[in-house]
Amino acid sequence: MKRSVICIIMLLIFVFVFLFAGCSKTVAKVDETEIKQKEVDVYMDFLKNQDTSGELPTDEEGLKTLEANIIDILIVTRLLEKYAEENNINVSSEEVDKQIKLIIDSYPSEEDFEKYLKDKSIDKKFLENYFKSQMLSSKIFDIVTADAAVTEDEVKQYYEDNKNILFLVPVKLKASHILAMFPWKGDNSEETQEGREEALSKIGMVEEKLKNGEAFEDLARQYSDDITSGENGGDLGYVSKGQMVEKFDKALFALDVGEVSGIVETEYGFHIIKATDRQEEYIQKFDEVEESINTYLLNLHKSKKWEDFIFSLIEEVNIEYFTDVEGTLNSTDTGTEDNTDTGTEEESK
Repeated sequence: MKRSVICIIMLLIFVFVFLFAGCSKTVAKVDETEIKQKEVDVYMDFLKNQDTSGELPTDEEGLKTLEANIIDILIVTRLLEKYAEENNINVSSEEVDKQIKLIIDSYPSEEDFEKYLKDKSIDKKFLENYFKSQMLSSKIFDIVTADAAVTEDEVKQYYEDNKNILFLVPVKLKASHILAMFPWKGDNSEETQEGREEALSKIGMVEEKLKNGEAFEDLARQYSDDITSGENGGDLGYVSKGQMVEKFDKALFALDVGEVSGIVETEYGFHIIKATDRQEEYIQKFDEVEESINTYLLNLHKSKKWEDFIFSLIEEVNIEYFTDVEGTLNSTDTGTEDNTDTGTEEESK
């Protein structure tokens, strides 16, 4: 099994947990421990209820792949629970209650919290199992990765190897603008030629006032439809190439400091743009990025230890699948495909 697959499993296991299986067919076995179809169905239903962005697959092949991943997640969950039991690692009901209370307190009232659970079809027991599983896995993670460390030489070497790419800060221009917004961008109304001409007339009036010597900042405060920047004289702060929409970006980086553009049309409306300052590219100093490099490398080491630990649990058991939607944990491919995505500690888990 390629390590990229197990990394997905290890990440997902910290996101969801299962309810009790009940009476349903066995889809997989870990030694003598059974994974039931009911557990997989609960997972699938939960994922579907939480999917608000349409990211879950809807085609048959995609759903089968998702179901196979869920089966593997449940297998690894069982292995972690077994490890915790053998090593006296526990999560108390008090710990779970405390975590749930923190969530409840983030809502206006407990009734609002209960309504959210109902709207999302989340059972209260499901939520308790979720936090218990998450906290148990976190405890195991902390134990497994406790001796992970980064040396000063590693940090310095990483900086030297990457300073011309990762720590190169590109040229930035401090930009200001005055925007005559297309009406339909403000009120979600229908696009009309009349609205377009209205915006063009407004920006044309502003351009004429600039030519007559009125201050850019004063006109931005008075006329810009970008209220936030308008209150600050049109100031957008420092931006680098590619940060703004293409037409705005091209017009801005064609300006010298102090220069004002003509009328520039983008998808938002008509702009007049001013470049007020310029920062040349530079390489961040080591002491500016030392801490972030150390954190990154530490997470990288922890991720590797956690990955090796999960593999060691898998290698110690016999896994059988009893469905055509077969998982990947029995794959003979145990290559060492490189995975260096670390991010935060939770992501590393």
